Amino acid sequence: MSATAVLPKRLTSTVARELAVAISGLLLVGFIISHLSANLLIYLGPEYLNAYAENMRSLGPLLVVARAGLLAVFVTHIVLAVQLAKHNRKARSQGYAIETRHGRKGAATRYMLYSGLMLLAFILLHLTDFTLRSHEGPNAMVGGEDLGLYGLVWNFLGNPIRAVFYIVAVCSLGLHLSHAISSVVVTLGWLSENGTKRAELAARAAGIVVALGFSSIPIYILLKTYVLGGHA
Repeated sequence: MSATAVLPKRLTSTVARELAVAISGLLLVGFIISHLSANLLIYLGPEYLNAYAENMRSLGPLLVVARAGLLAVFVTHIVLAVQLAKHNRKARSQGYAIETRHGRKGAATRYMLYSGLMLLAFILLHLTDFTLRSHEGPNAMVGGEDLGLYGLVWNFLGNPIRAVFYIVAVCSLGLHLSHAISSVVVTLGWLSENGTKRAELAARAAGIVVALGFSSIPIYILLKTYVLGGHA
């Protein structure tokens, strides 16, 4: 089979993988927005955030199923993204580039792989700190009072080093989110050139809002801990 015959097949396969990565990313976006909404309950005080955590635990088997589904989507997203990055790197070494119809995604895809690996490390640390760790005991103590999940979050994000890492990670998350949304728009090609540009601007705005929303939490905790005093 000639190289000219193989190329269209490779291009089609790459677009399909790009679309699968983007769609799985959008599913994760839904979780991210839900997670952000829950995290912002910290501004309302311990009773609200802890009540949310208790409601989640009360779901029992449904929570296990939801987490398993989320894990499946997450693993699929990572595997396809890595495969796509390897394929693009191989394609460039063979003298042709796999680009979107607007020719804007090559560099972004390469960067997203590395930021994605950083996010993976962050998620593992995040799960260890807040999901797998007990919400009671010394790690949840603030001002001599056990404040459950609220206290756990307060203590961990009140550590400046962890807070800075968290902020950097959620900024990468915002970039990922905007990339996922714009990828779907560009890959599907349902919009006009002007419509696509507006959708990409909206995607960037969404990424910025998510990054700022998550970043505001450690900033708030640091200000309350080291400048204003108190925890509520």
